[in-house]
Amino acid sequence: MADALFESGRLTEIYDPLHDDRLDLDPYLDLVTELGARSVLDVGCGTGIFARLAAHVAGASGRVVGIDSSAVSIDAARRIDATSNVQWVHDDMTSLPFDDGYFDVVACQYALHRFEDRVRIIEEMRRVLGPGGRLGITTWGPIEENPAFAVQLDAAVKAGFEESGIVDVLLDAFSIHRAEDLADLAAKAGLDDVSVRTVRMLVALPRAAEWVRIYPTMAPLARAWQECDQQTRVQFLARATELLRPFEHDGVLRVQASCRLLVARTRFA
Repeated sequence: MADALFESGRLTEIYDPLHDDRLDLDPYLDLVTELGARSVLDVGCGTGIFARLAAHVAGASGRVVGIDSSAVSIDAARRIDATSNVQWVHDDMTSLPFDDGYFDVVACQYALHRFEDRVRIIEEMRRVLGPGGRLGITTWGPIEENPAFAVQLDAAVKAGFEESGIVDVLLDAFSIHRAEDLADLAAKAGLDDVSVRTVRMLVALPRAAEWVRIYPTMAPLARAWQECDQQTRVQFLARATELLRPFEHDGVLRVQASCRLLVARTRFA
């Protein structure tokens, strides 16, 4: 079901993370508040959860832009909330298509691993920040600290997804979790006042049978999921549902999650 919905572009018509009251969005809200959202760029915005929350905080006078290299994600972001004042941009992001000092806040949520040259993209984030601007980057902690994703990895291995590249893609999404590595990237990019800390959350997700159909259609699994055969998908869904059942209570999955939060500032003029 989910693969057909993804391919037709209808997934977000039945599932909108921002408006799903089973989801815990407090970590996003905390980051928006901490960074002081006013003029905001969300780099690698996906379907736009963070950008839309930032727009609510920034208000009608604020300026919020979400940018992503995935046309499918940008199209989904536009469909989810057509009344949002977020500007959605599809771009390959080899460089950011904005003037120097254009934003007060730049955020990159769980997308840094997608960039081959991570120092370069952080330098671009710094370039588009004004003097004293704030940068916030979140990356996933190790996969063993994120049991819902560890389940996906186990199910991918059991279903024989190694040849499809899904296992490598999953592991890559959790590869930037050392605080010293994140701080080093920020320092190389010329940022000041750098701090990195671990954020631990209790995440609420849709029930297991629903979540295992939604998750593979989104990054980081979406492309490999589209390309695999039906038998592999069935095996993956059965194994993931089996492993997630113990975390389900009253129709809601409640799982621990861990991420790293980097906050930095550009130099004042």
